[in-house]
Amino acid sequence: MSAFLKVFVAVTAALGVVGAASPAGSGAGPEGVGVVAIEPGAFAYRMSGDFQRDGLEANAPLRETAIAEPFAIMTRQVSQRDYARCVADGGCAKLKGVDATAADLPVVGVNWGDATAYALWLSRHTGEDWQLPSDVEWAYAAGARFHDDAIAASDGDGYAKRWLAKFDQEAALEKQPKAPQPFGRFGANERGVVDLAGNVWEWTDTCYERRTVEASGAPSEALTRNCRVRIAEGGHRAYISDFIRDSRNGGCSVGLPPTNLGIRLVRHRETPLRRAWRVFAGLLASL
Repeated sequence: MSAFLKVFVAVTAALGVVGAASPAGSGAGPEGVGVVAIEPGAFAYRMSGDFQRDGLEANAPLRETAIAEPFAIMTRQVSQRDYARCVADGGCAKLKGVDATAADLPVVGVNWGDATAYALWLSRHTGEDWQLPSDVEWAYAAGARFHDDAIAASDGDGYAKRWLAKFDQEAALEKQPKAPQPFGRFGANERGVVDLAGNVWEWTDTCYERRTVEASGAPSEALTRNCRVRIAEGGHRAYISDFIRDSRNGGCSVGLPPTNLGIRLVRHRETPLRRAWRVFAGLLASL
């Protein structure tokens, strides 16, 4: 059977599966990793990306944002041991110069492709729908630990004044140890999710965007999107390139990821369409 036919048969079968959708928010994750159920709701979300108003830098709009579907988020970040299992199974790339397999420390030094590969492997391994969170999902789950990156300066202030305000804001942040710390070192938020604002940032699946702010305060419909740069969340919001390791494909983003970039995944309620996509993505990865 050809590779294309195998993919077609598998996806067709997955779409034909009828039954209850798998729950998004039970209390156990892969290999004993706990998860926290996140129920639908609404919250004030500071949009990600860079914004301009009348040609000058501006704060991103603060929008009431709804979470329509429940999901579950890992209580802690993916550990070195978790990632090592994926490497041993052939689902993840071995990290250069990293042989650590600690069960109580987060894996770090991963690029966005590594994080996505781990999510695909875990989905195949468990039969569940694991993904990197969107920035909106991460912010909602983080609750009081989400850092609003609005600058304490008026829209329309010159670049120098806004740069100084941003410098003062970041200088005031609590200094963290550089080396990864054992899980729980930075405490839990009100939902019970640990280490959200610690010293390891976490990849999201949200692309970097540039927009303008309309006179009404709403974001413009027109935008420029760059998915070679993704949002990472942690002590503050950051915009991080993919860090392609292969110099033949990397362009300006060639290099190793910083040693403070890790992974935390979310699990969605699986539907036949999501199941089909998971099967399709897994089969493509194996071709």
